[in-house]
Amino acid sequence: MGQVVRGGEQFETAIAADFRGAILKRGPDSGEVDAFGRQRVSEPFTLFDSTLRYTKRTDLWFEKATGSATFTYVADESALDIGIGTASGNVGLRRTKRRFPYQPGKSLMVLQSFVPSTPAAGVKQDIGLFDDDNGVMFRIDGTTAQFVIRSKASGSVVENVVDQDSWNIDTFEGLDLTKVQIFIADMEWLGSGRVRCGFVIDGEIKYCHEFNHANNGATVYSTTAILPLSYRIESTAILASGASLKQICSSVMSEGGYEPSGPVYVVSRSATGVAAISSEQVVAGIRMVSGRTGNIIMPSQVDATIEGNTTAQWRLRLNPTITSGTWTAAANGRGNVETLTAATFSGGTVIAAGLVGTRGSASLSAASALALSLGVDADGNSDVLVLTMEADSSTKGLGLLGWRELI
Repeated sequence: MGQVVRGGEQFETAIAADFRGAILKRGPDSGEVDAFGRQRVSEPFTLFDSTLRYTKRTDLWFEKATGSATFTYVADESALDIGIGTASGNVGLRRTKRRFPYQPGKSLMVLQSFVPSTPAAGVKQDIGLFDDDNGVMFRIDGTTAQFVIRSKASGSVVENVVDQDSWNIDTFEGLDLTKVQIFIADMEWLGSGRVRCGFVIDGEIKYCHEFNHANNGATVYSTTAILPLSYRIESTAILASGASLKQICSSVMSEGGYEPSGPVYVVSRSATGVAAISSEQVVAGIRMVSGRTGNIIMPSQVDATIEGNTTAQWRLRLNPTITSGTWTAAANGRGNVETLTAATFSGGTVIAAGLVGTRGSASLSAASALALSLGVDADGNSDVLVLTMEADSSTKGLGLLGWRELI
């Protein structure tokens, strides 16, 4: 607080000036408030985080190379180097298999650390929350730093690109694009909200540009805010020397908590289809429909029961090879999920398991459900998730798998 001046009117003037200064510091472009202007009180809900401490985490990220792009794990730096060589047209893309939920009324925050390739003509680098159609990103196009909003709201992909010298909060002349950086973006979507972009420097958020859409645009500013994280580098010309973008850490957070909403849909065999489970059997399965993989499908419930006086184990297996079985459209009629009620399989990764007697049930927490949500591979094929059961005798078992759909 400023100097206290004795005397009623002067004292009140000094207090008012200090108060105005504090308000200005916490203004709408300050890192002390979220995308909706609410003061941050350190209560974010982590929707996703990724570090590369021991591996490049192919369970969380897929890689897509065009031309001679390469992906090299750098163990001592806990990072991944995306290289594009010198030929024109090479593209290296690292993208999360999963997308992340946006909840209306809550600020969505993204943090991504990286080391850019030294800016040079013919090299384009993108870091942000985006897919091929929509998103927000920091871009280095040649030697020009930019913030970009990508949108397919018009039916075609359109980009709103703002060069550094036109950033409307801080043009950040001290930004050194040969050094490691932490990109930050937060957004209110609601179809017409604000998006702020900047960097974290010395532990402080420094916003550089904001895109304001409410009362400005004639339509939504992007088709969706349910998007994956991406790191992408491209050679747009023949290069004199190779270029590489280094991926480090990333996080997606919902500020103010997160509560999954919507009905839980279920798939299970009918009571007459109960099978013997003396060996591990598929009793229910789900996957996203081809062409509808831009959604979030969260497994939210597991139920299992057996006959007789024994114990069985249920397992959730991710991406087993289905050797026989029929996929059908989910009974909810939404067209986003296909289900499986009987199949033979091999392999797959066990990502959850439990024991059951005559009846067992597991309702998954929001964090667990998000961690188990279905993703896609580099070709856009959905993950497959199956519920299996196995007992140490010839008893019969019945299982149920429930999920939520966030679109």
